[in-house]
Amino acid sequence: MKASRIALIANTDFGLYNFRLGIIRALVASGCRVGIICPDGPYIGELKKEGAEHHRLQIDRRGTNPINELMTLWQLYRVLRKGKFNLAHTFTSKPNIYGSMAARVARTPIVISTVTGLGYVFMEAGGAKRWLLRKLVINLYRLACCFSSRVAFQNEDDLGLFLKYKVIDRHKGMVMGGGSGVDTGKFSSAGINQDKVQALYREPGIANGQPGIIVALIARLLWDKGIAEFIEAARVLKLKYPSTLFLLVGPVDTGNPAAIPREYVEQAEREGLIKYLGERTDIAEILYISDIVTLPSYREGIPRTLLEAMSMEKPVITTDTAGCRAVVEEGRNGLLVPLKDHAALASAIERLIGDEGLRIRMGRYGREKALREFDEKIVVRQTLKLYEELLGGID
Repeated sequence: MKASRIALIANTDFGLYNFRLGIIRALVASGCRVGIICPDGPYIGELKKEGAEHHRLQIDRRGTNPINELMTLWQLYRVLRKGKFNLAHTFTSKPNIYGSMAARVARTPIVISTVTGLGYVFMEAGGAKRWLLRKLVINLYRLACCFSSRVAFQNEDDLGLFLKYKVIDRHKGMVMGGGSGVDTGKFSSAGINQDKVQALYREPGIANGQPGIIVALIARLLWDKGIAEFIEAARVLKLKYPSTLFLLVGPVDTGNPAAIPREYVEQAEREGLIKYLGERTDIAEILYISDIVTLPSYREGIPRTLLEAMSMEKPVITTDTAGCRAVVEEGRNGLLVPLKDHAALASAIERLIGDEGLRIRMGRYGREKALREFDEKIVVRQTLKLYEELLGGID
């Protein structure tokens, strides 16, 4: 694999920096030339410092304008053709679909598509519009997967769905169950910046350094992340446990059809139900001060926020749905609740509020599980092994 030219294609620089940095570093260290193909963003400079070359891509995650979509496809073709890459690895829906097509025309010999989650389009509800969009995406994926050497999934449910709809041939599909992995060194008590912790405690609304139980949800502000259920669970529990603090952390995602209006969250904060911290970089410290971490999502690939919580020895509560259940052993490192059920979520949170010993036991087992199954180093090794296997087959 040494001296190979590898392209990583994504819809944001954020995703490459936060989820693929370990792979980029390993490739650069092995002597590979790494091209990142994504839009401009605040992380491009950091990625260049790691040795990656940036190729600018215009891609609208939410857009459906045919002319703009064709322009994205054309840009990808030109970059791949000029770069003469040996392998292209794509992440998320549009890069998976367009990247595979462009790579075929550009004669890139190997294409790996990673389905990081099926998200908004594949939620069960949504009416005729979402049904039509789902049909379109399925047909586009079916075409694109013809050009992929491998299609990697983060959980068995998503692979099963693609097989059910005959999107891929069974021999092309594979599960890389560690998701994007977690940096278990960074997300550990030993890696915590105590100055940041103390600064957190001093922030308005975080109990002036003397908090009760803290329940955190860290996610983009999307309905599909279970934000409404989290707020309604807080409404139920605040009556009985007024000192419990419900922290909501994450950016507004205006590029997603399921985006939550900021006003909805601000209203919940005015009612005293939650404390909204917005988008943050001190996630490890936020997890450190939290007692319980929840993600009542409707569907995931492998939820990174839960892996980080487990690595920080925190018990997790999530939904019994695709991706989420893949990281939880019921009663050992966390609890599973039914989808879209705020009462069940409230009940699970209450169970952990009242049992400190259970929280500690679950947290310790979660840390062990994160080290054993989800450490970023494991994911990087799996990915490089796949690259070497496929590159070794090139004549």
